[in-house]
Amino acid sequence: MTLAYAVESEVCKKSFYEFVKSFWSVIIAEEPVFNWHIEYLCSELQTLAWYIVNRQRKPYDVIINIPPGTTKTTITTIMFPAWLWTQAPWIRIITNSYAGDLSVEHASKSKDIIMSEKYKILFPNVIIRRDKSGKEAYENTEMGSRLSTSTNSAITGKHAHIIINDDPVNPKQADSVALRNQSNIQTQTLSTRKVDKKGTPMVTIMQRLHELDVTGFLLSKKADKIRHICLPAEVTGNVKPESVREKYINGLLDPIRLDREVLEEAKIDLGARAYAGQYEQNPVADGGNIIKKDWFKYISQDNFNVAYRNEPIIFFADTAYTADAANDPTGLIATCKIGNDLYVLHGKKVYQNFPNLCRFIPAYVMEHGYKSNSSIRIEPKANGLSVIDQLKEATGLNVTKTVSPTEAKDTRLNAASPKVECGRVILVQGSWCDEFVEEISGFPAKAHDEYVDLLCYAIDYHLKPTQNRINLQSLSELV
Repeated sequence: MTLAYAVESEVCKKSFYEFVKSFWSVIIAEEPVFNWHIEYLCSELQTLAWYIVNRQRKPYDVIINIPPGTTKTTITTIMFPAWLWTQAPWIRIITNSYAGDLSVEHASKSKDIIMSEKYKILFPNVIIRRDKSGKEAYENTEMGSRLSTSTNSAITGKHAHIIINDDPVNPKQADSVALRNQSNIQTQTLSTRKVDKKGTPMVTIMQRLHELDVTGFLLSKKADKIRHICLPAEVTGNVKPESVREKYINGLLDPIRLDREVLEEAKIDLGARAYAGQYEQNPVADGGNIIKKDWFKYISQDNFNVAYRNEPIIFFADTAYTADAANDPTGLIATCKIGNDLYVLHGKKVYQNFPNLCRFIPAYVMEHGYKSNSSIRIEPKANGLSVIDQLKEATGLNVTKTVSPTEAKDTRLNAASPKVECGRVILVQGSWCDEFVEEISGFPAKAHDEYVDLLCYAIDYHLKPTQNRINLQSLSELV
C-alpha cells in the first residue's frame, strides 16, 4: 500500500464522514452535495458505532426522520455497514426495508463498495467469502455478516450487532391499518434478533407518515430510550434536537437540493398531506388533512341555550368495550339540528368494559340533554348490537342502530366535508372541542378515528337532503 493510500485508509477509519466522501463515486455517478446534515448524521452514527465496536452497552436506539432525496439510505443503509467492517469485521448487520427488492438493492450497493478495488486496497483484511456471497446475504472471513430482509418477511436463526430499519413502511400504504401494523410487527420481530439485548442498537430512518407509523409506535413505547433526530425540509417546531435549528440556512435543511422551488413543486405533486408527512415530518398537513381546523364554527354554551328551542338531542355512539387504553375507546357525541345547521353539544371518549359501558351511556345521555324526543344511535358492529340489546332490556331509552356505512371512511368524510367547510357544523365550546377537532382534522393520520365516524353519522342524519324537496318543475308550476 502506498503512503497516500495508507493515509486515506487511516482517515476513513477515523471518520465515517470522510469514508462517505471517499467512496461516494464508487456507487453514485452524480456530483455530491455534502450539505451539513450529512456530516451531522455520519457523526451520530459513528458515535453509536463506538459502543458496538467496543462491546459496550448501547446508550440508546436512534430514529431519524428526514425528507426523501437527502442521501439518507446512502449514508445509513449502504455506506454505514461497509464502514463498520473497517472498524470491526466481525460485526453482524441486519437491514430491513418495506420491499424485498429495495432491501436487496441496498445490500448489493454496499457489497459493491466492499468489492471495489479501492476498498480492497484500503482495507485488505475485509474479505467476502466466496461460498457465502449472495445478493441479500453475505459474510466475510472474520465472521461478520450482512442480512437484508423486508417487512412481512421471516427472520429466523439470525442475530445482529446492529439493526438498520430503513423505510419500514411504504408511504403509499401508510394509511392502511393492516400494512402499517405489518411494519410495526416487523419492527418488533427485528428487536428479537439481537446478539446482545443490551448492546445491539436499532437505527430507524424514515419519513413521518402516520401517528402510528413505526416512529410513532417506537416513541410511544420507549421514547426515553431513543435519540430522536427529526430534520424537516423547512424549520418548524418539529426540528430535533433543538440545537440543529441554527444549522438551517435561510430556514431550509438543504438550500441546494431542497430549495424553495423544489419544495413548492413537491407540494403540488404530493398534495398537502403527503408533503407534510414526507417533507415536514408531520403526518397532519398545516390546518388539517381532509377537514381543516378553521372550518369548524363555535358557539358559547350561553348563546346555544338562547338558540335552542327544545329540538331533539340525538346521540351517536361508536362502542368498544375494553378497559385497556391500548385499544380503541368508545366514542359518544351529543347533537341537534337547529335551522339548517348541525350543533355538536359534547363529545366524550371512554375505556369501559361491557357492564360499565352499559351503565355509563345512560348516565352520559342524561347529563347532556336526553329527553323523550331523543334517540341514541349506535354503530351496528358486533359489540354495538350487544350494547343496543342490553340498553333496550335494562332501560327505557330510545336506542337504535345507525345505518350501516357502505363506503370507506375517507370517502364518507370527503362527502361530509362541504357541510363543515360552509360553517354548518357548530361546536358548543368546551374542553372536549380540542380533541374532537384535532382528531377529525388529522384523519387519516391520527391514532384514533371514532369522532370521524360519529361526525359522518351525525351529518348524514341531520343534514342529508330529504327526498321530499319540491323539484324545479313543481316550483315552476307554482309561479
